[in-house]
Amino acid sequence: MKFTRLLLLLLAPALPAAAHDLWLEKEGGGHVLLQGHRSGAHAGAERAPYAAGFVQQALCADAQGKAKPLTVAAGYPAKLAGDCAALFVAASSGYWTKTAWETKNVPKTGIPGVLKSWRSEDLVKRLNRWSAALARPLTAGLEITPVDDPFRLGVDDKLAVRVTLGGKPRAGVPVAYDGATRGATGDDGTVVLRIRHGGLQMIAASLESPLEDGQADTLIRATTLNFELPGK
Repeated sequence: MKFTRLLLLLLAPALPAAAHDLWLEKEGGGHVLLQGHRSGAHAGAERAPYAAGFVQQALCADAQGKAKPLTVAAGYPAKLAGDCAALFVAASSGYWTKTAWETKNVPKTGIPGVLKSWRSEDLVKRLNRWSAALARPLTAGLEITPVDDPFRLGVDDKLAVRVTLGGKPRAGVPVAYDGATRGATGDDGTVVLRIRHGGLQMIAASLESPLEDGQADTLIRATTLNFELPGK
């Protein structure tokens, strides 16, 4: 069963950018935020630009887990400078409304025949180095964090990750590796995955919750963890 960037499982076909991944890639002395097909059946396909106001927040954390905000210029791809042990980006494509005729990137307010509406929130974290401090979440958002040092692992080794929201473990969240759902988190928010290749790792999760702002029915949070291992 394939994972989509905005939501897992049954809701995925209804969402307009469902096939797109979001990830952080090294470039020069910093990183770029990219969107497109990085995992799953369409891996390596064309990248997809995002709107100028897509990035909402960027944080650069040191090995002690102390995070400072980064300034990100509008545009695609967003460029993030700094030597970060961990890098975190929060983004949003805004409100989406689906009717029987079309899906539009607008709130549901004043639109007749609404079948479903949601607000999209996309989070991505990249680890470049490991320390015990980075075994804790950096933010209160939906976040995936390794329980132990992921950089000591190789192909076929197992990695435990924890999904948190508001800094607390979240149970029952499906977690995907390279676009395929591999399991759901237990009561302690953890799930164990098997490393299947070297290079960039893409571990992702998604969560839907009610939204009562009058502009959409639900909030759909999607989060991704990136880190790189030797090889491909």
